[in-house]
Amino acid sequence: MPRRIDRDPAPGGVTIPPERPHAGTVLLAAAVLLIALLAYAVYPSLSPFVILAGLLYLLYPHRREEVPRRLLWLGTFLFVVWFFSAIIGVLAPFLIALFLAYILNPLVVWLGKHRIPRWISTLLIMILLVGGIVAFGLFIVPVALDQFRALTSGAGALAEDASRAIESGSLFEFLGRFGVTGEKAKEVLAQNLTPKLEEMLTRIFAGLFDIVSSVSSVAHQLLNIIIVPFVLFYLLLDFPLVVHRCTMLVPKHARPRFVQLASRADDLMGKYFRGAMLVAAIQGTISGFVLWLAGVQYAVVLGLMTAALDFVPYVGLAVSLVVASIVALLSGGAVGTRVLIVVVMYLAQKVFEAAVLGPKILGTHVGLHPVILILSLLVFGYFLGFVGLLIAVPATALLIAGVKEWEAVRKNAAPGGA
Repeated sequence: MPRRIDRDPAPGGVTIPPERPHAGTVLLAAAVLLIALLAYAVYPSLSPFVILAGLLYLLYPHRREEVPRRLLWLGTFLFVVWFFSAIIGVLAPFLIALFLAYILNPLVVWLGKHRIPRWISTLLIMILLVGGIVAFGLFIVPVALDQFRALTSGAGALAEDASRAIESGSLFEFLGRFGVTGEKAKEVLAQNLTPKLEEMLTRIFAGLFDIVSSVSSVAHQLLNIIIVPFVLFYLLLDFPLVVHRCTMLVPKHARPRFVQLASRADDLMGKYFRGAMLVAAIQGTISGFVLWLAGVQYAVVLGLMTAALDFVPYVGLAVSLVVASIVALLSGGAVGTRVLIVVVMYLAQKVFEAAVLGPKILGTHVGLHPVILILSLLVFGYFLGFVGLLIAVPATALLIAGVKEWEAVRKNAAPGGA
């Protein structure tokens, strides 16, 4: 006869069986342990694709809950950041082509207003652009690279020339009035000034050479001589369609607001980049030509340096002026006249840019306070290097415009707002 198990009666006369471990809980714990062991075993083969797939498998069924939804969005965002950082080398030619298409599209539109079909204007611009790049590469780049190498390898000779120029001047006569003998001053000069000056010149010229050589290396590795013009032609040809497709990706209810903000950003960024590139080209050409006429060595390099640093307010002018003055000082001949020409030329160029080129080409300035401008240069330069210095001004202006827009929206949304 089987043994009867006593059960405590529950209220209402219903008996409740005693609690015992649920088999599903044990199986779930064992499965999690085995998956952890399996993940540890295949750790070298794991990739963000596998991790994202596992995250989607676990959290997607619970996507309507607050915490799983936030984790899902966070994981997707981190995956997108990793994905684009991993393929940035592949995307670089396409990003360059997209930027150039954005810069050149107004010219195509302007030609279209004169009844020139878009494909003809696009083809004409591409021929002129490729021809200009080829001419620049054949005639300017070799000379510039040779002068860069001469600057970097000749930094020691330049330092010695500077030391001799100082020794031959009236500096020691001036120091003699204060009881400092010429021999002692020369000894201090040879032991301290000459090595430090050589190190300073080496760093300056090596840094400039690294900028050009790194850009050339990246251009060579990405084969953008072939890829960029090819992609640029089709992007420029179908640029209105590209803009339309990007706009259609925005939800319909937010599309008018997005178009309005994008139009304002385009008005700010587009005018700045197009105008700044043209102004930099003009300033670099003028400085290189004047320096060449004045007999200053490495005029091509100094002109390219002036054009590149023209994007950096204040700092660009100071660096260009100092480097060009040092080279003029050590170019021999009428040193005082050359240095004076360099100083007058750069100051005149700054006045010319502020009074003529800026208003005529750039239109309105970005309107940044000098303190904010200098702070943005320091911050962007610290995190992004030379590229950060180039984009600091428009990026900061765009951020400030976004903050003002956000403040206006809050003001209008507040009770009693206009």
